[in-house]
Amino acid sequence: MPDDSSCPLDRLRVGQCNHLPVADLRGVTEAQRETVFRRLELWKLQEGEFVFHKGDEPSAIYVVKSGEIHIQIRQRDVTINKHELHCGESFGEASLMSMHCHTATALAAVDSEVMVLSRRALIQLKHEDIELFALLMMNLVRELARRLYVTDQMLLEATAQSAKLV
Repeated sequence: MPDDSSCPLDRLRVGQCNHLPVADLRGVTEAQRETVFRRLELWKLQEGEFVFHKGDEPSAIYVVKSGEIHIQIRQRDVTINKHELHCGESFGEASLMSMHCHTATALAAVDSEVMVLSRRALIQLKHEDIELFALLMMNLVRELARRLYVTDQMLLEATAQSAKLV
C-alpha cells in the first residue's frame, strides 16, 4: 500500500481534497475548486465496511482520501479483486453517470477515509455553475476513457493468452 503521507489530500484541511472524483481538475480555477470542496462529505470507514454493493443504486462519486478501497466482482462463490484504490483515486462515477446499478462492490480493505460528492451536490452544481459542472463532466469522461483503454488492453491480453493455450 502506498504511503498516504505523500498524498496531496493530506496537505489540505479536512473536508477538502486536491483530487476530486478524477485524478485532476484541469481547467478549474481556485474559486471553482473551493465551490466543489464545499460540497464534499467525508466518510470514515472501518476495515471491512462496504461503500456500496453490486446491484445498489448509485448515489455518489467517491475519492479515496486515505486507506485502501477494493473494488470486487462477485459471481456465485468467486470473488475477484478488480482494483485496489488508494489516495486520490476515484470510483463510482461510471454507475452514477450511466444511471445503472453498481456492477461491483466497494469495500474498505483497511480503515479508510473517502470523500463523497453526492448526486444531489452534482445536480446543485449543475444549476449554480454550469461551466464548472461541464469541466467536471469532461474530466470524468476523460478518466472513464482511460479506464476503458486499460480494460481493452486487459481483454486483448487475456484473449491472446487463451489463444496460446488452445
